[in-house]
Amino acid sequence: MWSWLSVALSGFISISASESNQKMQAAVFKTLTMFMLVVMLWSQESLVGLAAWWVTLGLIISALADSLYLFNKHKRLCFSAYIGAQLCYSTSFWQQLSGEIVWWLPAMLLAIGIVVFFLMLPKIDKLIFPVVIMGMMLLQLNWAAGEVWLFSGTVSGSLGFLGTLILTLSAGLLAVHDYRHPIAFGRYLISGSYLLAHALITASLII
Repeated sequence: MWSWLSVALSGFISISASESNQKMQAAVFKTLTMFMLVVMLWSQESLVGLAAWWVTLGLIISALADSLYLFNKHKRLCFSAYIGAQLCYSTSFWQQLSGEIVWWLPAMLLAIGIVVFFLMLPKIDKLIFPVVIMGMMLLQLNWAAGEVWLFSGTVSGSLGFLGTLILTLSAGLLAVHDYRHPIAFGRYLISGSYLLAHALITASLII
């Protein structure tokens, strides 16, 4: 419990610092938040498997991407890092599967994704290519986590699936907030949901 409270406090400080334009403090505490999630993941008593390695790599890459984003440097590298982190997370879910794939799930996610894309199209007209690339990556991440949830039927599976859905929501809000028009309390909403998503994905391997 105290570990999760520490993660929440560190995340809140990073969001507040970012809102106050204290970029260095925000980068330090966001990196600290990711590091604490890694420590929690590897301090569990049960044997840590391959999925934990992929999630750890995803958290490290996410910390790098967050720092690049905060300082507005190397935008292509920053975008690639976010894609890489999502790929690591999806790999951690895919390698947990051993049964048959449920095909109605990706069909439903794809249908929802297409509807959301066309609804957002007027707001992201200049960002179509990166949005499509990230959208496809997030779609297969949601698919992988959803398959694990359906296959396992456990609380940890549902946490992982929920975490990927929140990560997708956060990415969509970020695209609108940064490149079209600001959302009320957008920075708190986006950063808060982003950190919550990472925490839930990590928790799916701990709980």
